[in-house]
Amino acid sequence: MRLDPRGGHNRKQVNENFFKTWSAQMAYILGLVYSDGTIEDVRKSSRACYMQITSKNKKYLSLVKKTLKSNHAIYTRKPHRSFIQGKLVEGGKHYYLRIGNRVLYSDLVKIGLTPKKSLTMKLPRIPNKYLNFFLRGYFDGDGSICVYKPKGRQAVQLSLVFTGGSMVFLTQLAETIKRKFKYNNQKRIYRNSGAYTLKYSKKQSLKLLSFMYEGLNSAPFLEKKYQIFQKFS
Repeated sequence: MRLDPRGGHNRKQVNENFFKTWSAQMAYILGLVYSDGTIEDVRKSSRACYMQITSKNKKYLSLVKKTLKSNHAIYTRKPHRSFIQGKLVEGGKHYYLRIGNRVLYSDLVKIGLTPKKSLTMKLPRIPNKYLNFFLRGYFDGDGSICVYKPKGRQAVQLSLVFTGGSMVFLTQLAETIKRKFKYNNQKRIYRNSGAYTLKYSKKQSLKLLSFMYEGLNSAPFLEKKYQIFQKFS
């Protein structure tokens, strides 16, 4: 990447060709951007276009930064305080990696992302060999493994959950997974607290998680979620 002699965001380095060619790492980071990322075009005010990724885990975000070959700083966002039903609720601390680069921005737009993506997001066309890495990236951003014990039962159950603000995206994601695993009974998508959730049964969840963690060391993964999966695999 050429550095801008005028200074500004271009003094920082990043692999600006990262999203030009599909790879395990590219698919993973793309999935993460689709979940916990945003893009922004502010060329009218500062000549820049930005990609930002947010996480509660600073060590994990450092791994993402390394994958992008970036030397941008990781910033801390103070806990957000709000009143819910008259009670003060304080959220957790967040970290974010903000990268100014027009090439990265342009390539993400070509793939299908837009600013304020939750309103317009659709599933991109993903080569089959990289689908598991994209799913893993999205899962590490906006996915969870719910572990619970149904009342009156001895066996512990789990459910893999994908969350998102776009009904269209989650519907397309569900259909892609359905075709991949030939599921006959696709779980429907629920709306909860302004977001949508896509849930899977224990059997389906374990099969899907096994698929997502194929080629484990070919792309990043969030250790905490992987450890939960290991307890059931």
